[in-house]
Amino acid sequence: MPLQPSAPLVRHKGEAEVVASTYINGRLEASASYSPVKQLVVRAAGGLRGGGGDSAYFRNRQMELGVGTYRYLNDEWLIGGLAGVGFGQSSRRFYRGFESPGVGSDGIYEYAARYHKLYADLYAANDDGRVTYGGAFRLSQVRFASLTEKGQPIPLRYMTRVEPMFFMRISGRNTFRWLQLQLASSVSFSPDEEKHTSPNIRISDTKEGRLYTSLGLVIYPHFFKE
Repeated sequence: MPLQPSAPLVRHKGEAEVVASTYINGRLEASASYSPVKQLVVRAAGGLRGGGGDSAYFRNRQMELGVGTYRYLNDEWLIGGLAGVGFGQSSRRFYRGFESPGVGSDGIYEYAARYHKLYADLYAANDDGRVTYGGAFRLSQVRFASLTEKGQPIPLRYMTRVEPMFFMRISGRNTFRWLQLQLASSVSFSPDEEKHTSPNIRISDTKEGRLYTSLGLVIYPHFFKE
């Protein structure tokens, strides 16, 4: 479960943004962005999903750091881009419900992974009014330090992911300018797997495409004094 692409809406030097989101499946995600100098933004983000039972679960912990630039156009459109690195680990156990060749008769899969990634984001947003809307696009390469199924190595060293995202933010009319409600939806998939499905079901499981939707709060600390 990757972190959603970044789209920090800072417009000037000294501005900051803090985002806290939750997903339908219970995962939590948070990020903080800051512009120390004009048209430069630094960002840190992390995600956590724990819990689950012993028979079926999907647990994940990850973090990423990025740096980039932004530009405000016509007092209405904000465009920007970031690049960075990330790392994390995950474990997943589920029952597929049918027997697959070479997997065993129980139909139970147990995956575990440790990885790091390189990523690049581009984003654009329109904030002319109470409703802010925009999109982002991420291209990332995930490299596995280890990737196993029931302790057996999976022959996949890295994969490329494409991740577009759409988001919308809503703020109050004249009060609580520092607070917004955000809805974001993104897709993550491996282009090569979409074209040619891997004959190895373990690799196919690792590369499978997913849709993510989150609901969160956005705080702009630089507006506290207003």
